[in-house]
Amino acid sequence: MNDTESLYDKALKITQSNAALYDRWESAIAVHLSKKWKDAFELAAQVAGTDEPTIMEVADMGANAISDQAEFLSDINEVFRVLAKGCSLGADGNWC
Repeated sequence: MNDTESLYDKALKITQSNAALYDRWESAIAVHLSKKWKDAFELAAQVAGTDEPTIMEVADMGANAISDQAEFLSDINEVFRVLAKGCSLGADGNWC
């Protein structure tokens, strides 16, 4: 990925290449990642005016609270890898 791209653009490429999984698991993915990236989700929620920001909102509006963008993107990729293997996420963000 291009280093000049924003975190949002990089996250968008990942979600677009996993569009079917993202559409199916969008909320559960956000809940799952919010456990690790709590500050970023809280910032995005405050800026967006929502209680449950998506990972795309976090990549955009919560990026300033993400200390390691490469790790955040890696976590997104890992979620998609596990989902692609047939695992599922519960509404609580835990693997079933």
